[in-house]
Amino acid sequence: MVKPKNILLTLKEHNVNNYTTMKQVYNVRYAYRSLIRDNNSEMQQLMKLLEHNQYIYWHKLKDENVVCDIFWRHPDAVKLSNACNLVFLIYSTYKTNKYRLPLLDIDGVTPTGMTFSAAFAYLEGERINNVVWALERF
Repeated sequence: MVKPKNILLTLKEHNVNNYTTMKQVYNVRYAYRSLIRDNNSEMQQLMKLLEHNQYIYWHKLKDENVVCDIFWRHPDAVKLSNACNLVFLIYSTYKTNKYRLPLLDIDGVTPTGMTFSAAFAYLEGERINNVVWALERF
C-alpha cells in the first residue's frame, strides 16, 4: 500500500548507489500482485477476497461464466445500517473506473451527521433493472 515514488525514495535513502528506476518498481509491484493473484482473473480475485474477508456479496451472471453485476458490503456496515437506518445517500459514478462500469455507492448517515459506506455495486449499466437488483440486495 506504499506509493511507488515512496518505495523508490526509501530504496535510494538506504543505498546511495542504488540505480533502481520507477519502471522497475512498477514491474516488481505488478509481478508481486500477479503472484498473489495466482491464475485468477480480476473478478475471480475480487470474489476470493470478498469471501476471505467475510463480506456479504451477490452477483448476477450474464452467461454461464460472465458476471454482469456484483454487490458487496462489509458485515460491520450491515450492523451500522441496521442501527442508523434513517438516511442513505445513493449515487453512481458513471464509467470513471478502469472497467468503464457504473459504481453504485450507498452511504449511510449516523445521527451525529457522520457518514459511512453501507454498500457498493458494479453494475452492467444504469438501467432500472440493474439498480433495482442492487437495492433489493441492500
